[in-house]
Amino acid sequence: MRFGLFIIASILFAGTSYASNDFSAIDKYVNFVKKEVGLPSGTAVAIVKDGKIVYEGYFGYSNIKDNKRVNEKTAFYLASVTKPMFALSMLLMEGNGDIKDSTSMAEMFPTLDFPYIDTDKIQVKHLVSHTHALANIPLVDTLAFTGQHNKLQRQKLTSSSKNDPANQLGHYQYGNEGYNILSVWAEDKFKQDWQQTLEQLVYQPLSMNHTTSYVSDAETKGFDIARPYHLYAANPKKVMPFEKSDSTMQAAGGTFSSARDMAKFLIAQLNEGQVNGKQVFPANVIKKSHQKLATNDLKYRDFIREGYAWGWYMGPYKEEKTYHHFGGIAGTHTHASFMLEHNIGLIVLNNEETVAASMTQGIADIAYSILLGKGDVNKITESRIEAMKDRWLKIQADIKETNETHEKRNAARKMVLTKEKSEYAGVFYNPLWGNLEVELLENNDLKFSLGKLNTVATAAKRKDELRIQFAIGSGRIAAYKIVEDRVVSIDIYGINPLAVETFTRL
Repeated sequence: MRFGLFIIASILFAGTSYASNDFSAIDKYVNFVKKEVGLPSGTAVAIVKDGKIVYEGYFGYSNIKDNKRVNEKTAFYLASVTKPMFALSMLLMEGNGDIKDSTSMAEMFPTLDFPYIDTDKIQVKHLVSHTHALANIPLVDTLAFTGQHNKLQRQKLTSSSKNDPANQLGHYQYGNEGYNILSVWAEDKFKQDWQQTLEQLVYQPLSMNHTTSYVSDAETKGFDIARPYHLYAANPKKVMPFEKSDSTMQAAGGTFSSARDMAKFLIAQLNEGQVNGKQVFPANVIKKSHQKLATNDLKYRDFIREGYAWGWYMGPYKEEKTYHHFGGIAGTHTHASFMLEHNIGLIVLNNEETVAASMTQGIADIAYSILLGKGDVNKITESRIEAMKDRWLKIQADIKETNETHEKRNAARKMVLTKEKSEYAGVFYNPLWGNLEVELLENNDLKFSLGKLNTVATAAKRKDELRIQFAIGSGRIAAYKIVEDRVVSIDIYGINPLAVETFTRL
């Protein structure tokens, strides 16, 4: 079965035609990776040049069990590729007179009390460029993972922001805090969800008909959502237990979109706001979105990052000035990049992240080599295939080692509880994180639920402590506190790297 699918130019946009470039090397490469790995997770690729889509490739499945193949309408979770779209919406708000890049947090939130920070100094441009020097894990993780929030809680979380002890105002440090704070402001300013505002300002003008920041909206409109898969799971072909919902979509990473829709967004970036001859966004707004706000000295795989604009990294790739942003969490890896001087850009969307991250690097290498006419594409493709063979061997070895380590650790630990298991169950509360529910199951396991996150506890090293792992990755320690022979609270270590969070029994 061939995973790749070329979409002929006549169905893309009126007047679109293939350039003389031959992108079949991308099909060859991606098809090889899918076959080599044996996990037919989904991948969607779109390449734009001179205001048109010149290639679309669709591979694998959005839903493996249901045999739903990826196509031009499949919407993938973008993760942090949401940032440049939300940043653009802020500039459009500025153009409408709603806010300025120099507006301070004090002006944004005149009625909120911020006991830990000086809101007069932190401006919109700091929040959007990761130079705000704030730390707020409860805000970030509540909006992205637990989903336990309403308008009042979002404001409470925002006002709990603290200064990052390892950073200072004006210095770049990547995170989600700034975008989340801006979304709380936008919600109050426009009296509606930030998702609605983003749709009105960005998605609708671009006719992004398979793009949404509501999971429920996607279901209502009937377009296919790519389900998340993970190679480290017990069954990689089974959908991951944690999937995004309306309450876990956030402005720093809260959009589902198709490759074709995202290609429209890149075309607008490359053509000063014009798409198909229509001025969708003001040219000056697009130009400003490309202005550097922060300086950094970073590198992600082949992409050098010398600066950060309005949701875009800036730096050379293949010796050409490039803007890019990527997104990734367990179950997704996304790529958006473009070169203004050559009027070219690339979108790659995946519903798996371990192999997809390396594969996407190869896709970018092949695509830009073709577009720029740099190097022997056949040799580059073969080199990428060989590199992926080696990479896959290392991933397999790491998966095996990780699983064996977990099994040995769990076998070596014995759960030491000083009271009956039923006494460890109940509802525990933290003012920022909300309710933590602990349920004793029929099989005598203790199930922990924190909003949309849930897991079954395993043994930890010390008495009256349990290990909980809400998602794939590092675990947390739940340490029960017993006073006068009664369980009164749980200290969670690791849920907030900057503090131990205490949940008091209700």
